[in-house]
Amino acid sequence: MEENILLTIHGWSRPFLDVIFLVSHELGRGPFGLILVVVMVALWWRAGDRSEARLWAVLGLSTYFFQLGLKHLFARPRPALWDPLVHLSSFAMPSGHALAAATLYPLLARSVARRWPSVGRLAYGVAVLVAFYIGFGRLYLGVHWPSDVLVGWAIGAAQTVAMIRWSDKRGSLAEAQKQ
Repeated sequence: MEENILLTIHGWSRPFLDVIFLVSHELGRGPFGLILVVVMVALWWRAGDRSEARLWAVLGLSTYFFQLGLKHLFARPRPALWDPLVHLSSFAMPSGHALAAATLYPLLARSVARRWPSVGRLAYGVAVLVAFYIGFGRLYLGVHWPSDVLVGWAIGAAQTVAMIRWSDKRGSLAEAQKQ
């Protein structure tokens, strides 16, 4: 079934879509995510919100280590159904791009919403769309099975929701103790 899904998506391939999904590849790569995490940690630290800076640091590190560890645990080969536009040598499960997108872009939306509450819903909507775009790009490019992407999204979303709830709960307890 997964092979049929990938072959159907590949049937849609066009040069302009190749470019669009090569951009999605770049938006989910490690260097881009690292820069985003470092910038956000620095901005929150400078703003005096150590808790938010730590949240970014923890999620940045966990995103990297979860995908790396799970790839070696599952050791699932990447699809080899056609010559992909990008060549990768790591294992497939989970998609690190999908995991990072489901972690970092909603976290970025949270940061935007905290700074500009009036655009919070829009920021979260854009974050979900970007995460979908990056994950779907993995399928279009032929470098992941659909289940790799679904697992990446699930892990990314779960760790982000869990860490935000934990961070918010810690912040609420600290505020209550101050009073």
